[in-house]
Amino acid sequence: MAPVVRQMLLAEVERLAAALPAAKPKASKADDDIMEACRQVASATDRLAQAKFGAGEIAARKSLERAGTILGRVMRKHGRMP
Repeated sequence: MAPVVRQMLLAEVERLAAALPAAKPKASKADDDIMEACRQVASATDRLAQAKFGAGEIAARKSLERAGTILGRVMRKHGRMP
């Protein structure tokens, strides 16, 4: 009985392993840098939206401009922008 149970168990393990999605390939350093710069732009955009027409609007606009400049620099550094 043990060989039959063992065979059934191995078949089930193989079936489950085949159903699992393949491991995602690790993102490259360039993609990591670009995504971090994009997150900074998104964060600066959120801050500007929250400060709209308020006391912190000028600082938020400058922060967004800096974040956009950094994103452009990172994109050019990794050859993703002319």
